[in-house]
Amino acid sequence: MKKLLLLITLGLTINLFAMEWVCYRYVNGEPTGGYVKIDANSKSVAEKKALKKYREDLGYKTDYVKCK
Repeated sequence: MKKLLLLITLGLTINLFAMEWVCYRYVNGEPTGGYVKIDANSKSVAEKKALKKYREDLGYKTDYVKCK
C-alpha cells in the first residue's frame, strides 16, 4: 500500500512540472495550419510526442513538428 501511494505521489509531482506546448505540423516544409497541445517537460520531448500523435493517433502525413 505504501508503494502504491508513493508511486501515485511521484506521478503527480512529475506532472506538476510539465509545461503545455503548442505544436504545429509541417508537410513539404510548409505549416498546415493546425496544432495540438502537448504536456511535456522539454521542447524535444514535446516534439516527439506531437509527431507520434499526428502520425499514429490522428493519421496525418507529417514531415516534422515545431513546438512553442
